[in-house]
Amino acid sequence: MKARTPRTLLGALALAAALLASGCATTVTDPVAVPQPDIGGGPRPTSGAAPDPRVPGAPDGLGERSPDGGYWPASVQLGEHPELGPVVLDGQGFTLYRFDRDSAAPSRSNCIGRCLTVWLPVLVNETVKFKDLDPARLGAVARPDGTQQVTVGGRPVYRFVDDRVPGQATGQGADGLWFVVAPDGDKAAAPTGRERESSPS
Repeated sequence: MKARTPRTLLGALALAAALLASGCATTVTDPVAVPQPDIGGGPRPTSGAAPDPRVPGAPDGLGERSPDGGYWPASVQLGEHPELGPVVLDGQGFTLYRFDRDSAAPSRSNCIGRCLTVWLPVLVNETVKFKDLDPARLGAVARPDGTQQVTVGGRPVYRFVDDRVPGQATGQGADGLWFVVAPDGDKAAAPTGRERESSPS
């Protein structure tokens, strides 16, 4: 009888491959002006279910989707929001979020059912690149559909369907549970002190 490779190990291997493929990168400092690069391709799901190519209301240009409605971005990268400071973005410059009802230790997503029509899981495979983020903060967690969701600081990350252009953060504080994710996995917070003085009013 063959030993089965745990899903979490498979996720870690995919993440390691993605990090190795990242190479050198340039920090994204103006999320609104980020160009629209090609979209990353998916693993694609091995669960046997046919991918749902579009979730109602989802942004265009996400490519193939997982049964849970997740997508594989070209990259996950560091960005700078004018009001929230350092944030995590996908390859198109869209803001990524964390959910307070998720668990970081152990990593676990509690966004299921209708939640997934609004909050799209950000997935990982060997083609997704990570740019200017601390590898020690990155991970992956298995989803029910057999895909692997990116985690930052142990927290699964998502894209919000109502963010229609790069750099928007309209999901910040939604339902008192959804917040823009900072590069360490915490909630992104407005700059303080001297940093705030230099920020646009």
